Amino acid sequence: MTKTVAVIGAGPAGLAAIKSCLEVGLEPTAFETDPWLGGAWKYTDLTEEKRRRSCVAYSTVTNTSKHVSCYSDFPMPKEWPNFLPQQNYLEYFQMYAREFDLEERIRFEADVLSIEPTSDSKADQNARWRVRYQDLKQNCDQVEEFDFVMVCSGINKEPRIADIPGLDGFCGDVIHSKEYRTWKNFEGKRVIVVGMGNSAGDIACELSHHTQQVYLSTRSGGWVVSRLLGGDGPGDTKFLTRLVDSIPSSIRAQVFHHKLKKGFNLVNFGLETAHPPDKRSPLVNDELPHCIITGSIQVKAEIAKIKGKNVVFTDGSKVEDIDVIILGTGYKFHFPFLSDSLLCPKDRYIPMYRYVFPPFCNPGTIAIIGAVRVNGPVPPIAEMQSRWAVSVFVGKSKLPDCQTMVEEIERRQQLLEASTIECCRAFHLVRNEYLLSRNTHLGVTLLVKTVFECLAH
Repeated sequence: MTKTVAVIGAGPAGLAAIKSCLEVGLEPTAFETDPWLGGAWKYTDLTEEKRRRSCVAYSTVTNTSKHVSCYSDFPMPKEWPNFLPQQNYLEYFQMYAREFDLEERIRFEADVLSIEPTSDSKADQNARWRVRYQDLKQNCDQVEEFDFVMVCSGINKEPRIADIPGLDGFCGDVIHSKEYRTWKNFEGKRVIVVGMGNSAGDIACELSHHTQQVYLSTRSGGWVVSRLLGGDGPGDTKFLTRLVDSIPSSIRAQVFHHKLKKGFNLVNFGLETAHPPDKRSPLVNDELPHCIITGSIQVKAEIAKIKGKNVVFTDGSKVEDIDVIILGTGYKFHFPFLSDSLLCPKDRYIPMYRYVFPPFCNPGTIAIIGAVRVNGPVPPIAEMQSRWAVSVFVGKSKLPDCQTMVEEIERRQQLLEASTIECCRAFHLVRNEYLLSRNTHLGVTLLVKTVFECLAH
């Protein structure tokens, strides 16, 4: 009898999971809350009923080039730009779903409420999984059982709100970057954007063309990287390579550090940081230096306190009459349909063997796909994770015992804590190193032909 798989989510990770299941003879059913596929890459205007939904801003362009952002067997059209507007990237996922007949496996407007094992024993390899979901079309709850589960719902859903003294009493508007869609309704206002992530940088730059003034508040500065990395083409095609990864990490870090310092003087832009670029993720933005040097964005220190509409920073400086504070402070890992007893979450990470398999409950029957922060695009990572997961499901690949998995999880987390600052520790991966290690587990090698086909496009 064919084994069944519940796939939670039909975004980039969910599509890879569905396809991987079909390739090994499993029967996938994907549950997608929205009436469309593509996850956060499907843009929607901000209305009250969509307020809880995360999606890209209207002007979003990918930070990684099309050459490294595609699935391994489906390169992007040759005529498309190197870096994709959100509309193109969504279209790519729609094309992928059509090419491999994935959409017929998706149950749209099905909001998963809970997932739990059918057995009380956490070591029962024969236990199935009970999925309870709300059919939003019929407005009723349904329950189904599956042999395996692949959670592909993404990690940019639950906002992380900064603990800022006086924020609750701020007399203007406060939003998280999750709620930002366009510059409209911000014209002529004075805005503070908090954070040094990619979303914060994009929002600050876009608003700088339409507001009275934008302030970018950063706790510890940060590195800014151009999409071209000082070259004449996409920088990731030069640096996200197996050749570069073959260089010892300490030397690689020194070279990258030197290149960034040479191309961008952080002190002159008010972004000086004590952390080298291998300790934290750089902000990818081509416009920010220009906005700062022309004054349309003013860089400020961390917010110390807020009183009314006035904001004081930790360096003692102050700005007045602020209309809006936008929190680009990231997200928490949030899987509300899974109990803490299943995942055993820690402060900033969830223990998972090789960032895929929770070791504490029926290991090898549930996989978390795409829950990573990576120095590159997620779809290729999600594809490889999915291939490994289904290989385990069908018995082709084996997992070690629970104790061995736990020990490796702890060892990897200790290495991560020693090599990154706190805000960057959540599942931060080196892309090619991880892809190659999963390839080894699957007994396959990278398809050189596919790589060159992608670059040719």
